[in-house]
Amino acid sequence: HRSGYVAIVGRPNAGKSTLLNQLVGTKLSIVTFKPQTTRHRILGIVSEDHYQMVLLDTPGVMKEEFNKLDEMMLKSVRNAMANADVLLAIVDATRDPYGAFEGLLPEHRANPAPLGVIINKCDLLQVDEIREVKEYFEGIPGVERVFPVSALAGVGHDAVREWALTHLPEGPTLYPKDTISEHPERFFIAEIIREKIFLQYQQEVPYSTQVWVESHKERDGVKKDLILAKIFCERKSQMGILIGKEGRALKELSTAARLDIEKFLGRPVFLDLGVKVREGWRSDEGSLEDLG
Repeated sequence: HRSGYVAIVGRPNAGKSTLLNQLVGTKLSIVTFKPQTTRHRILGIVSEDHYQMVLLDTPGVMKEEFNKLDEMMLKSVRNAMANADVLLAIVDATRDPYGAFEGLLPEHRANPAPLGVIINKCDLLQVDEIREVKEYFEGIPGVERVFPVSALAGVGHDAVREWALTHLPEGPTLYPKDTISEHPERFFIAEIIREKIFLQYQQEVPYSTQVWVESHKERDGVKKDLILAKIFCERKSQMGILIGKEGRALKELSTAARLDIEKFLGRPVFLDLGVKVREGWRSDEGSLEDLG
């Protein structure tokens, strides 16, 4: 029996979350067209009788930090890399894959885990372009395997899974075999709401928000679960944008989130969604800890 941890690292918007969801076979990480959507280390578990692969989707590695939240996200990436049995570095084939890989991994890695490079979005390249990029990465010292894939189309991820599996050490089951993540339901409910914020609002607003699920109750004699959640933003002007004229924007957001939450939980819910200002939360350690 093989078991171990596989860390997926890359620049923002390279396709890490989409790849994780493909490998696990269900949607765990939120996916949007905007960079730097993932903030937490998302853990997805793939189990069969003879193995258990624990996949770690990490925040995008930025070339510079802007606030305390960025610093904490980068620390999360480094910790995942340091403890992984296998490393998967993913680059966007359409946006300077060579530059994206440069500086992605520490120059002198303390962790000698096998390294595979995933060239994502290859469905947007010509065959000769794919060959050129693949040969480049095959020539980099320490890279054991290069995978041309399209995470969005679900092409090529089977080869990634099989390669990672062959490099997992022999070991016991780390989690119950029927578990797909270590995160509680409240975590995924908050992530679903946050995804809808990224999809609905523009510019800085999504990056300035964090969602906190205050309670999730199954009510006796009532068919719908009751979920109370708050969206925290940094300024009053953002609060107005989130709520919208006569509350229409918040109502639209709540409806979109509720539908996905019901799909995730497999049962109907009543979502009570509010907005609150917490100034400068992204640069305040106490706020970051309070908001998870």
